[in-house]
Amino acid sequence: MQKLVCSNCGANVFIDKGGYKVCQFCNSQHKVLQSEKPKKKSEISVKSDVDRLLEKCKSDPSRASRYASLVLDIDPTNEEAMKYL
Repeated sequence: MQKLVCSNCGANVFIDKGGYKVCQFCNSQHKVLQSEKPKKKSEISVKSDVDRLLEKCKSDPSRASRYASLVLDIDPTNEEAMKYL
């Protein structure tokens, strides 16, 4: 992360106020750039979706091939889904 320096007085001590960084010495406001904001981490898990579809294969045999096909769209190497085709 870059160190912010006030363009008016050269200070580097700021407080956060409403989406802006405010210099503690000269009170000038500096907008926080997108690159300075901390990035959020996210994860996507499809394991529960695959497990749910495999359960449907077991509980609804008349549509098992349809559910198995959906599982294979998510995970083409799923051996359990291949059994229902």
